[in-house]
Amino acid sequence: MGRQGRTRAVTVFPAPGTAVVPAAARTAVAAALAPVVGHGERVVLAVSGGPDSVALAVLVRAARPDLRAVVVHVRHGLRDDAADAAAATAHARPLGLAARVVSVTVRPAGAGVEAAARDARYAALAAAARAEGAGHVLVGHSADDAAETVLLNVARGTGLRGLAGMPPVRPLADGVTLVRPLLTLRRALLGEIAASTGLPVAADPTNHDAEQRRARARHDLLPALAELTGASSDPVVALARLAEHARRDADALDAIAARHARRLLRRWGPVRSIDRGALERLPAAVATRVVRLLLHAATGPAGTGAHPLSAATVAAVLDLRPGGAVSLPGGLLATVGGGVLAVAPAAPATLAERPVDGAVDLPEIGVRLRCDDGQQGRLGALPPWAPPRAAAMVAVPLDGALHVRARRPGDRIRTAAGTRTVAAAMADAGVPRPARGLVPVVADARGPVWIPGVAVRADSTGPLRLRLEPLAADRAGAGPATS
Repeated sequence: MGRQGRTRAVTVFPAPGTAVVPAAARTAVAAALAPVVGHGERVVLAVSGGPDSVALAVLVRAARPDLRAVVVHVRHGLRDDAADAAAATAHARPLGLAARVVSVTVRPAGAGVEAAARDARYAALAAAARAEGAGHVLVGHSADDAAETVLLNVARGTGLRGLAGMPPVRPLADGVTLVRPLLTLRRALLGEIAASTGLPVAADPTNHDAEQRRARARHDLLPALAELTGASSDPVVALARLAEHARRDADALDAIAARHARRLLRRWGPVRSIDRGALERLPAAVATRVVRLLLHAATGPAGTGAHPLSAATVAAVLDLRPGGAVSLPGGLLATVGGGVLAVAPAAPATLAERPVDGAVDLPEIGVRLRCDDGQQGRLGALPPWAPPRAAAMVAVPLDGALHVRARRPGDRIRTAAGTRTVAAAMADAGVPRPARGLVPVVADARGPVWIPGVAVRADSTGPLRLRLEPLAADRAGAGPATS
């Protein structure tokens, strides 16, 4: 980053009008797009009509004429932005590009109007990309924008990922990727490129609004940083260097955490769990990321988008102690018990009652309960909270009908250690509270016979064997442990 080379090249577009495009800038944009956007792909160019986005359109057209690009302008309706829309479409014509203008309704929430407008804009751009059959949305954030973002993140007490600033590429929506190909270019240079077209360029008054945090970072913080260094270094360049170091370190920690998560995370129906002791043995930076992955696994892609995971949410889960529980966004509950940290819907469905006749599928938890002579198939599968020596296969007599169901109030089971309630047995076995209605209770006319990973009736004997096995659809996932 820093001051761009002054070598100039002139690019003449299909319609009247010229733009002065520095060769170094064109090369930088081509390099940024090469590993992300394939030859001839369809892309959406997000053009607000301001200088940065106008320069985006000019540079992408010059660097990648093979792309089938369409200009999309989003109108927020928060002010009179007719001039912005006119500027965006005016610049599309000499570039030989189609232009679409999309209007959105901004509904301010807790994060304020600025954040609500940004969310609405990105949602509209993603929808436009889908409508155009485009897999990428290109936006005009510059090196200066990235530096301002780092400062704003520092002000709110960010973590390492926040210090990394704006990622060059990130998912925007299902099947749509956001790309920032101008992050190595300075705002002043982009303004020169936009002005060289000779066409009107819109001015956003919020860029000079002292009430806007980004404007204050731009006009107050960056100049103050320049003064601190005695004008010996450019603060934008320094912050870019910081962001690059942070991005590399954050990527490495994320990769380490992902490996641990694949090893440690367990699934039982909608319940996602991890051994608390194994989690505590990890370095704090890795453990935090593993918990975040655990929460993502519990919410799923849709829930994650609807309920972003804040640092406070992750910290609340990490701080849970045995017997504790915390409600999470999206109707989830995190609990710690029996050495297991579990996350699940606060009110998960319970197992429906079914007769056990040979084999019965339990899709609620992704397993099949099989009753046969035990000579074929896998030895058995157990829930993630089962102790190492828990029975994975249980003998039962030929006579008497068996049913599998969820626990019932008053259920009791007579084990080798004595008779106890099923509720107490589940609690002692460390079954997470949200999972207790999803633990199979195999019963006959006298009551519970086998509760996998929890208890076995003392007199269970006979030629038949009960065991659990993963359903075929669940074998590739983090299903129950097998013995």
